[in-house]
Amino acid sequence: MNELHKKPETWWTRPCGGFEVLWQAIPLIISSGSISLMNFTDRLFLMWNDPDSMTASMQGGMLFWSAVAIPSAVAMFTTTFVAQYYGSGNYQRIGPIVWQGIWFGVVMLPVLLFLNPYLTQLFVLFGHDEEIIHLERTYFFYLLLGCTATIGGEAAAAFFRGRGAMHVEMYNNVFCVLLNVFLDYCMIFGHLGFPAWGLAGAAIATMISQWVRFGIYVTLMFLTDWKEKRYNILGGMKPNIPLLGRLLYYGTPSSSYTFLDTITFTLFIMIIGGIGQLERNATTIAFTMNAFTFMPLIGIGIVVTSMVGNQLGNNRPDLARRATMTALIIGCVYTGVFGILFIAVPHWLLFAFAAFTDPQEFATVYDLSVILLQFIALYLFFDSCSIIFSSTLRGAGDTVFVMRVVFIVAPLLPLACFAGVHYFGLGLIWCWIALTFDVFAYCVLFTFRFYSKKWEAMRVIEKELQKKI
Repeated sequence: MNELHKKPETWWTRPCGGFEVLWQAIPLIISSGSISLMNFTDRLFLMWNDPDSMTASMQGGMLFWSAVAIPSAVAMFTTTFVAQYYGSGNYQRIGPIVWQGIWFGVVMLPVLLFLNPYLTQLFVLFGHDEEIIHLERTYFFYLLLGCTATIGGEAAAAFFRGRGAMHVEMYNNVFCVLLNVFLDYCMIFGHLGFPAWGLAGAAIATMISQWVRFGIYVTLMFLTDWKEKRYNILGGMKPNIPLLGRLLYYGTPSSSYTFLDTITFTLFIMIIGGIGQLERNATTIAFTMNAFTFMPLIGIGIVVTSMVGNQLGNNRPDLARRATMTALIIGCVYTGVFGILFIAVPHWLLFAFAAFTDPQEFATVYDLSVILLQFIALYLFFDSCSIIFSSTLRGAGDTVFVMRVVFIVAPLLPLACFAGVHYFGLGLIWCWIALTFDVFAYCVLFTFRFYSKKWEAMRVIEKELQKKI
């Protein structure tokens, strides 16, 4: 009788439908949005302090993210393991795999410090001004001191992401973002007894916030396991070479996407940095606004990776497909709203950058920034598809395909920009046209792979631990 009166499932109420995806996505959208707000505030303060410092923070920050891209992406891939272990009921394997990602972050600190002088030579090779190079190197070095916290924090966050506890990441990130903004205000301008360190203060504030974020995650991991007594957090602390090898085997191809995408973007920024001050300042402002769409999309992508991993661990590829399409609709609606804002009311979004700057000097930056926001509005839909579908592939463990796509597509953007600028006399607009086509190429390839359904049969956890149908 109850079955007869049972309400039919709708897009909103069905498993992996609108409500379930949004319930997990909203905390990460808020979390990612808070990080975008932090970057916005960071660069806004630096713009008010010194426009060159703002640009240097973008250049130095991108080099840092390029340096930690592979280890961070490997650590983040722990989410797929946690999700599949959790979905298949192998809870005792969760603690050990999370710790392998954390130890990987510990090992990377001395490696990256050793590479520091070689990496920062890129600023010289791309012809940046000497004053800017000094600022870029300073910002990069202080961020590097927090690389263990950055990398290990991704593995620790996977403990919560993979189990669907997205609210933990939201609370932790929002708290640390507020801490970062407060420290920025104190350390950049010299308030509340702090020295006025300018750009160095901004980098130190970010580094401290990363260590606090990491410490909170680890503490909450132990408290969760103490309460539920099934994740083997304490017993799984020791290094486990075979398990680390498994993480590296699947995570390294996945990390190639993050690494090459980041290094491509970094080279793109550096090529523009060599064109001129106006071009690099406008690009920094445009990408600062783009972060309000890109970072939440990354958050939705993390939810997709987790849900796909859970459902494949439970042998429900149909629900994995449904979660992906639900997330795609949500992502396209979200970015569509921002696309309209970027075209219709750019002055609302850019007015804060004009404060405490010379109106005549900012007018030229403003005009160019408006054009770049129109480019962003143009490629937002393709970016949404690319991020959501690639997140599905990573959630399944289809990382080799992701790696092949990146190795084909990634080099094209910096090559096209470099050739256009240095051999054909083309400028900033050519670089942004190339960027738009780059996003479109990723979108097409990941969309075709998703609809091929080959990823549905893939798993990353040990065969003997996979759930039988």
